[in-house]
Amino acid sequence: MPQKSPSKFFKYQTYSFILVFLGICSLLVYMFFDFLNSMLFAAIIAGSFYPLQIYIERKFSFKRSISASIVCIVILLVLIIPSIYIIMRLSQEILGFYQNSKMIFTEENINRFFFEDHSYTLVLKKIFEFLNLEYNRTTIEEMIVNSLKSVSLFLFDQINSIVGNVFSFLFQFFIMLIGIFVFLVEGENLKKFFFSLLPIRDEDEELILIQFNKMNYITLVFNGIGGIIQGVLAAVGFWIVGIQSLILWTVIMVLLAFIPLLGISLIYVPACIYLLIVGNYFSAAFLFIYCSLVALFIENWFKPAFMGKHVEMNSLLVFFSIIGGMSVFGMAGIFYGPLIISLFLTMSKLYKKKYKPLLER
Repeated sequence: MPQKSPSKFFKYQTYSFILVFLGICSLLVYMFFDFLNSMLFAAIIAGSFYPLQIYIERKFSFKRSISASIVCIVILLVLIIPSIYIIMRLSQEILGFYQNSKMIFTEENINRFFFEDHSYTLVLKKIFEFLNLEYNRTTIEEMIVNSLKSVSLFLFDQINSIVGNVFSFLFQFFIMLIGIFVFLVEGENLKKFFFSLLPIRDEDEELILIQFNKMNYITLVFNGIGGIIQGVLAAVGFWIVGIQSLILWTVIMVLLAFIPLLGISLIYVPACIYLLIVGNYFSAAFLFIYCSLVALFIENWFKPAFMGKHVEMNSLLVFFSIIGGMSVFGMAGIFYGPLIISLFLTMSKLYKKKYKPLLER
């Protein structure tokens, strides 16, 4: 009976082992799939706060586990507890927003904005004709009510999905906190372990990780600070002109501030239109000029001054990466989209520079 050659037998063993190993990896991913978002956010937050841990470790000569615990407490106090409080308040604000909006869009206000002689009335009529809609009070009232219902229900569903199952919410939060601690303490060992499994050169792996951490830091820290400043300052303008549900609009504007080009204008422009509808023309002009100046200051001075040359990505590409990320991952796509694009661009550069010439030989 002919025996298999050693080389063929070795190949058979290798392929079998790889198949079994991939199967176990698939089971592992399936087993931890429910915690995937929590662990990814833990990695993103841990990467952003890693410089703080190194500073504490060197400044006070603490052990890594102690410095990681201090950083986790800082994260808990600065990020997580305020976030939980805001999420709990949002449900009340959304209900208040819907009730107040119905009271504001009265027949008198609709007549004033849509049917009195204004320079824009003819434009509105042309738009309705183009959309094959009748320009009358019934159609406009239906559009406003349906829009308010859709926006309110969407926001309410998003909040309920987070706090609806309190146990699940607290459990995911607990998993994320443990993940942050593990990544801070064992980050170097985890990096070495996963790098040893990848068939890529060490210097290339290091470059990929550096670019990932750089984009992670930019997305969470620089954009986060810029978003908070924009949201809070714009909310001050909303408060001055008497718009209610400030926490709701502040949170939405902070999140939208991550999106380049459009950002908080997706909120303050409709708010200005609302002020025009109710006849507050001075307030509408003030809010538009004030929020535009805030957005211009943050986008054209603050972010370039602090980011410097860290960002090597076109603003339009960042915009589409965030939109694409949100369509796939929901609100988490604000963070995931730019990170995925950053990894793709880094891998593309490595392929063109090192791996493509090898394949062409």
